[in-house]
Amino acid sequence: MPLRPALAAFHPKGPKPKAVRTVSCPHCSASFDISQKAMSVRCPQCTRPLAFEDLHLDAKMQGDVSTMGTVHLGESGEMVGRLICGQLQSTGRVDGKVVVYGRAELHPHSLATGQLNARAMLAHHGATVRMAVKIGPKPMVSTVTGAVMTRPVQRAGRRIVGGMTNAERFKPVG
Repeated sequence: MPLRPALAAFHPKGPKPKAVRTVSCPHCSASFDISQKAMSVRCPQCTRPLAFEDLHLDAKMQGDVSTMGTVHLGESGEMVGRLICGQLQSTGRVDGKVVVYGRAELHPHSLATGQLNARAMLAHHGATVRMAVKIGPKPMVSTVTGAVMTRPVQRAGRRIVGGMTNAERFKPVG
């Protein structure tokens, strides 16, 4: 007996995105293509969720930040803690452990202390780098700490400017 036409067809796939980018999972290092507009996706290999939000930090922050998007650290911005991101562009201060799966760019008058593990690094003339730097093809997060947030990020004093969509994670210091 032949199947009915509705039951014989598989679920149709959505349209293919026109602009794609290749990303790699920080957990299992699998590479795959996603849309340029994607904000979050699950890794097809390990099925863990990945967030691709771009963050603009123009205040003092303490804690952990984890995103596979671009983190812009403004001139008055200061990040203390662990930062895991896809790309970093800093004109402010960063102190702690930084894992960048793309390029870390330190602009003039920026200060970086702690540890940096990145695929590529660009330090402009005038940037101060006091970090243990490791440049390699696949930066990895240690298995003990993982790439998930373990402590909430805390904001001190001024408000955050830019695309902070997870404002409920931030608590004032003190």
